[in-house]
Amino acid sequence: MNIIVVDDEERIRLGLCKLIEQASDSYAIIGSYGSGQELLNELEHLEPDLIITDIKMPQMTGLELISKIVRMQKKVKFAVLSGFNDFEYAREAMRYEVKEYLLKPVNLDELNRMLAKVAASVKQENNRRRLESEDLVSLLLFAGDRQMPATLKEEVSSELDRSRLFAEQYAVLFIGAAEPAIMDEQLEKWTCDWQRERQIVSNESRQQAVIIAVGENDHVDTVRDLALTLLQRMPGFTKAKIGISGVYSGSGCLGQAYREASAAYQHAWYNNELRGYSAMPTQLARKEERYRLLRIIDKEVLPALQLCDMARASRAFESWLTECASYRLSFEELGEVCSDMDVLISEEIKPRLGQQPPIVEPNKMIAPESFEDWRAYADQLRADISKRFFALEQGRTDNKAVETIKAYLQKHYTEEIELQRLADLVYLTPSYLSKLFKTETGETITDYLTSERIEQAKRLLRDEQGLKTYRIGEMVGYADPAYFTKVFKKMTGKTPKEYRDVVR
Repeated sequence: MNIIVVDDEERIRLGLCKLIEQASDSYAIIGSYGSGQELLNELEHLEPDLIITDIKMPQMTGLELISKIVRMQKKVKFAVLSGFNDFEYAREAMRYEVKEYLLKPVNLDELNRMLAKVAASVKQENNRRRLESEDLVSLLLFAGDRQMPATLKEEVSSELDRSRLFAEQYAVLFIGAAEPAIMDEQLEKWTCDWQRERQIVSNESRQQAVIIAVGENDHVDTVRDLALTLLQRMPGFTKAKIGISGVYSGSGCLGQAYREASAAYQHAWYNNELRGYSAMPTQLARKEERYRLLRIIDKEVLPALQLCDMARASRAFESWLTECASYRLSFEELGEVCSDMDVLISEEIKPRLGQQPPIVEPNKMIAPESFEDWRAYADQLRADISKRFFALEQGRTDNKAVETIKAYLQKHYTEEIELQRLADLVYLTPSYLSKLFKTETGETITDYLTSERIEQAKRLLRDEQGLKTYRIGEMVGYADPAYFTKVFKKMTGKTPKEYRDVVR
């Protein structure tokens, strides 16, 4: 708590200052004056929490001093020194809401009680003001210009501009860190010795903004140096990036400064080092660059998928990732480009699989800000696309297996067919082959074999009029004439003889 003592009697003034300094390390005497005018001459440059003044002083009484300070709208508390004969003065001081009195000679216990009471009140009010200030700062920091009415913005800015933080210029540091997240208390500790006004604000994504005052004596690299200092003070295992805004004047520019720092952070997000920083990039991504990324997918990745050349498709996708990183798109642009890429590849793969490709959580494709850096995000993209490529390659392998079985059945339909023998041909288990064949063709292996046999029987009945029907049954794999007739009628609606009479 910052304290000023005003008393025209030097012995009393100096003695009181000594007692206060001995009372607690948290009490600091920032001024000692022999008259009210001496204090008024310097008050503009001081920020006291408590002013202790003698009531009866020549030239300017303590009450007159208090009256002048109140009119200056200084947020300060007062305590008055008075003797037994000064009661009327003390009562008049109540008009200025002066609630603390010390009788001369000062009693040490009474002094300590008064100081503790005022210190608790100051702390409570500072906390309330800090919370109110944080609410107002957050309002300007996170709300876009279109979301906030102009009159409200002016009102909030007017209130904030009276604070010490916005008395001069300021800059915004946007901090994003991976697990473990950085707590506000840690940031407070790492920045406590900066000897400048600052305020820490967190957004809903647990990312933080530090608003720092920039004085007229600071150099052009001051903000950058502070960002580097902050990164160096983080524990060695912390993964963090900092985006730096330009220097602004007036709280009305807070939103712009925040957006600039956020854009700079997104630029730094592409760096692979553990911790890094970036100022606002001078050139943002152009539309042509986004089109170029989609052309790589359309002209290089998709043709490779159409040929089922997975090695070529993977190389083309790696080229796409490299190109994407070089453009350093904003999170919004990157999310849109990745979403478009995902749609193009999915649409290419879907009809070739005859089913939906493996599902990838949409948020992983469109929320790069949830990843610690570009490398982590690229790894996720690579893993998701690899699933799709694997599904296509697996689908091609499965299709080849089914085609092999169909070709074998068409050639060996007259023989007794064992499922195990078929499975051995394509190096699959019997159960998986049965399920795969049904999925790909819509019928079982037995049904397909039966269809093939009956088709061959229909051809022989039509083309070989001299062959007996039982002989045709034997030729297509049915040794039992009655069973052949039963199966043929079930498949065609006619007996073999009836069918031959129709097609003769």
